[in-house]
Amino acid sequence: MKYVLAWIISFSLLACGQRTAIDDITNIPEVSPADSVYKNVYQSLHGLWVGDFEIYLDESGAPRDEALLYQLTPSVLNRPELRSVDVIRVHQRYESLTPFFQRVDIEDTYRDGRVVVSSGVNKVQDGKMWCVVHKPDETVIHEGSTKGPETIIWQRHETSPQKIEYFQETVSDNRYTIIGWGYYEGDDTSRMPRYWYHGLYRRDY
Repeated sequence: MKYVLAWIISFSLLACGQRTAIDDITNIPEVSPADSVYKNVYQSLHGLWVGDFEIYLDESGAPRDEALLYQLTPSVLNRPELRSVDVIRVHQRYESLTPFFQRVDIEDTYRDGRVVVSSGVNKVQDGKMWCVVHKPDETVIHEGSTKGPETIIWQRHETSPQKIEYFQETVSDNRYTIIGWGYYEGDDTSRMPRYWYHGLYRRDY
Protein backbone atom coordinates (compact mmCIF):
# COMPACT_ATOMS: atom_id res chain seq x y z
CA MET A 1 0.00 0.00 0.00
CA LYS A 2 2.81 2.39 0.88
CA TYR A 3 4.33 1.85 -2.57
CA VAL A 4 1.02 2.69 -4.25
CA LEU A 5 0.71 5.83 -2.13
CA ALA A 6 4.27 6.86 -2.96
CA TRP A 7 3.57 6.36 -6.69
CA ILE A 8 0.40 8.51 -6.48
CA ILE A 9 2.30 11.30 -4.70
CA SER A 10 5.15 11.14 -7.21
CA PHE A 11 2.74 11.20 -10.14
CA SER A 12 0.86 14.16 -8.66
CA LEU A 13 4.07 16.13 -8.17
CA LEU A 14 5.13 15.37 -11.73
CA ALA A 15 1.75 16.49 -13.09
CA CYS A 16 1.86 19.70 -11.06
CA GLY A 17 5.33 20.41 -12.37
CA GLN A 18 4.45 20.06 -16.02
CA ARG A 19 5.42 23.21 -17.88
CA THR A 20 3.11 24.88 -20.39
CA ALA A 21 4.83 25.26 -23.76
CA ILE A 22 5.29 28.81 -24.99
CA ASP A 23 3.39 28.04 -28.21
CA ASP A 24 0.43 26.61 -26.27
CA ILE A 25 -2.56 28.93 -26.74
CA THR A 26 -5.09 26.65 -25.01
CA ASN A 27 -3.80 26.18 -21.47
CA ILE A 28 -3.30 29.07 -19.08
CA PRO A 29 0.16 28.77 -17.48
CA GLU A 30 0.63 28.92 -13.75
CA VAL A 31 1.46 32.39 -12.46
CA SER A 32 4.91 32.74 -10.94
CA PRO A 33 6.18 35.50 -8.62
CA ALA A 34 8.25 36.86 -11.54
CA ASP A 35 5.04 37.43 -13.53
CA SER A 36 3.56 39.92 -11.07
CA VAL A 37 5.32 42.94 -12.59
CA TYR A 38 3.22 42.43 -15.75
CA LYS A 39 -0.19 42.14 -14.09
CA ASN A 40 -2.90 43.60 -16.38
CA VAL A 41 -0.29 44.59 -18.98
CA TYR A 42 -2.69 43.62 -21.80
CA GLN A 43 -5.91 44.98 -20.30
CA SER A 44 -6.05 48.10 -22.51
CA LEU A 45 -6.40 45.83 -25.57
CA HIS A 46 -9.53 44.07 -24.28
CA GLY A 47 -12.34 44.35 -26.84
CA LEU A 48 -12.73 44.60 -30.61
CA TRP A 49 -10.38 46.63 -32.80
CA VAL A 50 -10.88 47.41 -36.50
CA GLY A 51 -8.50 49.13 -38.89
CA ASP A 52 -5.86 48.86 -41.61
CA PHE A 53 -2.41 47.30 -41.49
CA GLU A 54 -0.22 48.63 -44.30
CA ILE A 55 2.91 46.92 -45.65
CA TYR A 56 5.73 48.95 -47.22
CA LEU A 57 8.77 47.86 -49.24
CA ASP A 58 12.19 49.56 -49.17
CA GLU A 59 14.52 48.40 -51.94
CA SER A 60 17.06 51.23 -51.56
CA GLY A 61 19.61 49.08 -49.75
CA ALA A 62 20.59 52.00 -47.52
CA PRO A 63 23.01 51.27 -44.65
CA ARG A 64 21.42 50.15 -41.40
CA ASP A 65 20.59 53.03 -39.05
CA GLU A 66 20.26 51.74 -35.48
CA ALA A 67 18.87 55.01 -34.13
CA LEU A 68 16.08 54.98 -36.71
CA LEU A 69 15.24 51.31 -36.14
CA TYR A 70 14.79 51.52 -32.39
CA GLN A 71 13.37 55.04 -32.00
CA LEU A 72 10.33 54.62 -34.22
CA THR A 73 7.98 57.53 -34.93
CA PRO A 74 5.28 57.82 -37.64
CA SER A 75 7.62 60.04 -39.70
CA VAL A 76 9.84 57.02 -40.42
CA LEU A 77 7.15 55.83 -42.84
CA ASN A 78 7.24 59.09 -44.85
CA ARG A 79 10.68 58.34 -46.30
CA PRO A 80 10.61 58.51 -50.13
CA GLU A 81 12.25 55.09 -50.50
CA LEU A 82 9.19 53.36 -49.03
CA ARG A 83 6.30 52.27 -51.24
CA SER A 84 3.06 50.66 -50.16
CA VAL A 85 2.66 47.09 -51.42
CA ASP A 86 -0.43 45.89 -49.55
CA VAL A 87 -3.14 46.99 -47.12
CA ILE A 88 -4.87 44.47 -44.86
CA ARG A 89 -8.25 45.19 -43.28
CA VAL A 90 -8.01 43.83 -39.74
CA HIS A 91 -10.57 42.75 -37.15
CA GLN A 92 -8.96 41.76 -33.83
CA ARG A 93 -10.94 40.73 -30.77
CA TYR A 94 -9.09 40.43 -27.47
CA GLU A 95 -10.57 38.72 -24.42
CA SER A 96 -8.75 38.96 -21.09
CA LEU A 97 -9.29 35.74 -19.14
CA THR A 98 -6.90 36.59 -16.29
CA PRO A 99 -4.63 39.55 -15.51
CA PHE A 100 -1.85 37.58 -17.26
CA PHE A 101 -3.60 35.77 -20.13
CA GLN A 102 -5.57 37.19 -23.06
CA ARG A 103 -7.02 35.41 -26.07
CA VAL A 104 -7.15 37.02 -29.52
CA ASP A 105 -9.09 36.14 -32.67
CA ILE A 106 -7.92 37.80 -35.88
CA GLU A 107 -9.53 38.16 -39.30
CA ASP A 108 -7.31 39.66 -42.01
CA THR A 109 -8.82 40.68 -45.36
CA TYR A 110 -6.21 41.35 -48.04
CA ARG A 111 -6.47 43.74 -50.94
CA ASP A 112 -7.02 40.82 -53.34
CA GLY A 113 -10.03 39.63 -51.31
CA ARG A 114 -8.24 36.79 -49.55
CA VAL A 115 -9.35 36.28 -45.92
CA VAL A 116 -7.05 34.72 -43.31
CA VAL A 117 -8.35 33.76 -39.86
CA SER A 118 -5.91 33.24 -36.99
CA SER A 119 -6.08 32.77 -33.23
CA GLY A 120 -3.61 33.34 -30.46
CA VAL A 121 -2.83 34.71 -27.02
CA ASN A 122 -1.00 37.46 -25.25
CA LYS A 123 0.34 35.94 -22.06
CA VAL A 124 2.82 36.33 -19.25
CA GLN A 125 4.83 33.17 -18.62
CA ASP A 126 8.13 32.52 -16.84
CA GLY A 127 8.44 36.23 -16.03
CA LYS A 128 8.25 37.24 -19.69
CA MET A 129 5.65 38.67 -22.06
CA TRP A 130 4.68 36.55 -25.06
CA CYS A 131 2.46 37.00 -28.10
CA VAL A 132 1.67 33.70 -29.83
CA VAL A 133 -0.44 33.56 -33.00
CA HIS A 134 -1.41 30.37 -34.79
CA LYS A 135 -1.82 31.26 -38.47
CA PRO A 136 -2.94 28.72 -41.08
CA ASP A 137 0.64 28.27 -42.33
CA GLU A 138 2.83 29.03 -39.28
CA THR A 139 3.00 29.78 -35.58
CA VAL A 140 4.40 33.24 -34.85
CA ILE A 141 5.99 33.90 -31.45
CA HIS A 142 7.13 37.33 -30.27
CA GLU A 143 8.73 38.18 -26.94
CA GLY A 144 7.61 41.45 -25.40
CA SER A 145 8.71 44.30 -23.20
CA THR A 146 7.09 47.53 -22.08
CA LYS A 147 8.09 51.05 -23.07
CA GLY A 148 6.15 53.33 -20.78
CA PRO A 149 2.55 52.73 -19.66
CA GLU A 150 0.96 52.61 -23.14
CA THR A 151 3.51 50.88 -25.40
CA ILE A 152 4.59 47.27 -25.87
CA ILE A 153 7.62 46.26 -27.93
CA TRP A 154 7.35 42.86 -29.64
CA GLN A 155 10.38 41.12 -31.17
CA ARG A 156 11.38 37.85 -32.73
CA HIS A 157 14.77 36.69 -33.98
CA GLU A 158 14.77 33.38 -35.84
CA THR A 159 17.64 32.10 -37.95
CA SER A 160 16.35 29.09 -39.93
CA PRO A 161 14.80 30.63 -41.93
CA GLN A 162 15.72 34.21 -41.01
CA LYS A 163 12.82 36.13 -39.49
CA ILE A 164 13.77 39.23 -37.49
CA GLU A 165 10.94 41.57 -36.51
CA TYR A 166 10.45 44.58 -34.28
CA PHE A 167 7.03 46.11 -33.56
CA GLN A 168 6.10 49.07 -31.40
CA GLU A 169 2.43 48.90 -30.37
CA THR A 170 0.71 51.76 -28.53
CA VAL A 171 -2.82 51.83 -27.13
CA SER A 172 -4.22 55.18 -26.07
CA ASP A 173 -7.94 55.38 -25.26
CA ASN A 174 -9.68 54.15 -28.44
CA ARG A 175 -6.66 54.28 -30.75
CA TYR A 176 -4.23 51.42 -31.37
CA THR A 177 -1.13 52.05 -33.50
CA ILE A 178 1.63 49.76 -34.73
CA ILE A 179 4.95 50.68 -36.32
CA GLY A 180 7.50 48.01 -37.20
CA TRP A 181 9.90 46.39 -39.60
CA GLY A 182 11.21 42.98 -40.60
CA TYR A 183 14.12 41.11 -42.15
CA TYR A 184 13.39 37.78 -43.84
CA GLU A 185 15.26 34.96 -45.56
CA GLY A 186 17.97 36.39 -47.84
CA ASP A 187 17.74 39.96 -46.50
CA ASP A 188 21.01 41.73 -45.63
CA THR A 189 20.83 42.81 -41.98
CA SER A 190 23.66 45.32 -42.49
CA ARG A 191 21.18 47.31 -44.60
CA MET A 192 17.87 48.88 -43.66
CA PRO A 193 14.95 46.42 -43.49
CA ARG A 194 13.14 45.78 -46.75
CA TYR A 195 9.74 45.48 -45.07
CA TRP A 196 8.05 48.10 -42.91
CA TYR A 197 4.63 48.05 -41.26
CA HIS A 198 2.04 50.50 -39.99
CA GLY A 199 -1.26 49.64 -38.33
CA LEU A 200 -3.96 52.02 -37.20
CA TYR A 201 -7.02 50.57 -35.46
CA ARG A 202 -10.04 52.03 -33.68
CA ARG A 203 -11.92 50.39 -30.83
CA ASP A 204 -15.23 48.95 -32.02
CA TYR A 205 -16.26 47.37 -28.68
